[in-house]
Amino acid sequence: MVKHIVMWKIKDGYGNMTKAEIMAKIAADLSDLKGRIPEIADLEVGASLTGGDMHYDMGLIVTVKRFDDLIVYNEHPEHVKVKNFIAQVKLDRATVDIEI
Repeated sequence: MVKHIVMWKIKDGYGNMTKAEIMAKIAADLSDLKGRIPEIADLEVGASLTGGDMHYDMGLIVTVKRFDDLIVYNEHPEHVKVKNFIAQVKLDRATVDIEI
């Protein structure tokens, strides 16, 4: 199994959306991928419970069976749509892929 872990710092606003609305959209859109991309074994996403300079605003953990499944997930058109939105609203991103 492979866990793909991502954290983002999110802009305070984008267009007419507040930071809270942006984060809610990201969480809903990512959660929706679990039923659309068969390679996803599990998906968890949410806002951070803590804040501060060392903390990110939200995080994602996607679990897949094999590393090749992670590549399929990353390139899936539904995921690309979500990634494109996140690219517009993120300030920073950190990621790690670990085998478990």
